[in-house]
Amino acid sequence: MIDWYANLYMDSETSKSPEMYKQIAESGKLHITPVYCIAIASNEANLLDIISSNELYFKHYKRNTLHVIGIAASYKTALRLASDILLEVYKKTDTFDIRNFVKSQTEPGCDI
Repeated sequence: MIDWYANLYMDSETSKSPEMYKQIAESGKLHITPVYCIAIASNEANLLDIISSNELYFKHYKRNTLHVIGIAASYKTALRLASDILLEVYKKTDTFDIRNFVKSQTEPGCDI
């Protein structure tokens, strides 16, 4: 299951049609040109995960909630977008604590 961040970060390509790219990620099918999801890391020792929508085909991702905060049309732009997200968090909080930053930006009761 994918939990989409309300203020979703997007690259220039995905921002043109975000709903289409969200559908690609949620489809559970393999795609020739996948979408890359930037998510809160599943391991608390890490900051972010960059996951291809083709990887979301596996049952592990269907059983667990994935907190996606950004989407990109290519891996290269996903790396840039992840860097931009972390820089923004650092500028606003003076830390790289992405989990607490996202929690503070979301509705109460959301477990990240």
